[in-house]
Amino acid sequence: MNPMKSVVVFPENRDTKSIYQSYANMTDSVLYFKDKNKSSLASLMEQDFDLYIMEIMQPVMSEIEFVDQVYSLVKPRPIIVISSYFYDTRDIVFGDKIQGFILKPFEHEKLAEAVAAIAPLPVEEVVAPKAVEVQEAVVPEITAKVDQVVQESKKLSVLLEISRSLNSITDFDELLHRIIVLSADTLNAERATLFIVDKKKKQLWSRTGIGLEKQEIRIPIDSGIAGEVALQGEAQIIDDPYHHPKFNKDVDIKTGFTTRNILCMPMKNINGEVLGVFQILNKKDGQFTKADQVFLNAMAASTGIAIENALLRDQMKQQLKEIKESYDDLYIAQNQILKESRFSIFSEMSAYVRSVLQDNSQMTDPMKELKRLYAFDVQIKQSVGKIQDAYDTLLQRVNLYMDAKKEELFK
Repeated sequence: MNPMKSVVVFPENRDTKSIYQSYANMTDSVLYFKDKNKSSLASLMEQDFDLYIMEIMQPVMSEIEFVDQVYSLVKPRPIIVISSYFYDTRDIVFGDKIQGFILKPFEHEKLAEAVAAIAPLPVEEVVAPKAVEVQEAVVPEITAKVDQVVQESKKLSVLLEISRSLNSITDFDELLHRIIVLSADTLNAERATLFIVDKKKKQLWSRTGIGLEKQEIRIPIDSGIAGEVALQGEAQIIDDPYHHPKFNKDVDIKTGFTTRNILCMPMKNINGEVLGVFQILNKKDGQFTKADQVFLNAMAASTGIAIENALLRDQMKQQLKEIKESYDDLYIAQNQILKESRFSIFSEMSAYVRSVLQDNSQMTDPMKELKRLYAFDVQIKQSVGKIQDAYDTLLQRVNLYMDAKKEELFK
């Protein structure tokens, strides 16, 4: 008998809903799909369920915190996490808050195995609290330090998963998009843009951004807050951008967006050279902090390697494209030269053959003389006529052959 009759699922991918449905059909369970938001958390307080399944699609702190929130509301009910991330660090990230972890991709059989492995809940016993002879002031201090260590460990796990996911991407545009999505989600911000430094043109450019249409943006490297950060190589937190001398209000006016706060961070390579600039706008839950700056700086260090590798790959692709285009141009030029050479040789040969055949005086003069000498000999006149006809036919056939070869050669 399946003890997990009512199952709450927080899916991140519509494609996986069919897997959960297959599991429900196999185990005669009832599924409840919920979104990751405050109203869903509130609903967990109104009804008790047997199992909670959490999908994690992004390696960000908000996903970990949501699991923590669900745990605080439903404990000691079992929670299973399904994700491509945090598998190696699941004990650090989730501790004993979850009873199972399924690594993607997965099928309903794997889910059934994970559920079957969950031990049944023990019978709750009421135990009188023991007297603890510890100074009350010490306990909160130790707890705070432990919580801080745990929080930092979780952040390191997030950075590890971000680095892994970024270094597996080979397409440059996809990498840019992935980086800004992660940076915005990780810092709980409304918008994010990653500008890349173009040293030759002395510009900052970007082809993608959260909250912006996908297009290439180019600005002088000495303009705006991003330009200032790129040149100075130092991060900036700006709580009142409209009073910052480098802030460009025109973008907000055109888009109808209001920039409340900014975290701008240089992205450097291993040599300390600025490769690009993160520009994160409008933290959803207040102002950007030094902790946000430290985290984004750590993220920028790992993404800088991925970006530099991607730029090198992109440059190699461009060079290969240019080499191929040069080869194609050379091939076309060689063919054109060859064609013109053939045309020249053929034209010369054709003109010579035709001139020889058309200059028939050496043949027609003797035939005219025969006709004059034997004007009354019908048989000789007929023979001379046949020779003339054969010669005309030969001339015609040669001309037709030359024209056909010319068309075949230069079509």
